[in-house]
Amino acid sequence: MFKKRIEWIDVAKAIGIIAVVIGHALPSGNTTQIIYWWHMPLFFIISGFFLKPIKLNQIKSFFNRRIKKDLLVYFGAGAILIALFGLVNGKPVNYLLDYLPNLLWGGRTLNNYTTAFWFVNVYLISITFVTFLVSAIKSRWQQLIIVGTMFIIGCSYDHVSLQINGYNMLPWNVDIALITVLFTYLGYLFMHTNWEWLKKPIVIASLTIASISLIVMKLNGIFAFKMSLKSHMIHSSLPNVVMMATIPLILSFTVFAWSYLITKFQDSLALQFIGQHTMIIMFLHRAILDLCGMAGIHNLTVKIGFALIIPLMLAVIEFPRNQRALYLSPSRI
Repeated sequence: MFKKRIEWIDVAKAIGIIAVVIGHALPSGNTTQIIYWWHMPLFFIISGFFLKPIKLNQIKSFFNRRIKKDLLVYFGAGAILIALFGLVNGKPVNYLLDYLPNLLWGGRTLNNYTTAFWFVNVYLISITFVTFLVSAIKSRWQQLIIVGTMFIIGCSYDHVSLQINGYNMLPWNVDIALITVLFTYLGYLFMHTNWEWLKKPIVIASLTIASISLIVMKLNGIFAFKMSLKSHMIHSSLPNVVMMATIPLILSFTVFAWSYLITKFQDSLALQFIGQHTMIIMFLHRAILDLCGMAGIHNLTVKIGFALIIPLMLAVIEFPRNQRALYLSPSRI
């Protein structure tokens, strides 16, 4: 299933990772708040696209194929970036030893150059849970009730009482997975049913109008909604569960719809290429943005360009063409 890459998914991933970079490059404000509505939910939805039920004798294969490599990259890249931050900021040698355990705790304890690494924590938890869920329970109604209940619980509180290194969180932000498993499951459901409806002009137009309307209403103060998945921050003038279950999904599926259009009506090869290397951009962009500032580069467009291009260059060098086919299989984020 899905042996061939689906072009619009790569375009959607490219749009998502560009939004991630822009969101970290810009100062906090309305633009970043709107970007935060959808850029990470989009990746969790996509993470469910290529999941499938497994049997008991396939658990080891699932771990080796979907978990092991990302864990190795997570710890390896994390250690390198922690050391790099300490080096360029003149930290003492023991900074590395003090900060490395945060890769085990994960979540909100990961900051500076590893600030985006929380995504790997919650991504791995989400795809594992959803895979086991759809494998153990065949009724989609029961599946939906379970992830829906988890979602309601996840949206019902501000923070957990447990503190780790001064942050209210559970290890690896497992409490955030209460929310993200719904996005991942809906991605699974979307791709394993008749998703062709997304291509219909009336659907694309409706999603676009809905997204624009939400943005206009927010900018005009008709409602308030601010969220950050990493920190479990949900500030809303309406019930949290209502806003979290609608706005991220509407904007994410609008991106999917326009991504499909982009592949049909204009050359999208550059975006597809970016979309095939989102993880390395996710890992490196914060360090590159910071190094640009230290080098006196403050032009926003230039900084964003470097944060995208340098990881892409490293990806091409690291994975020759004959190896990229495996690394960039459709099932990977």
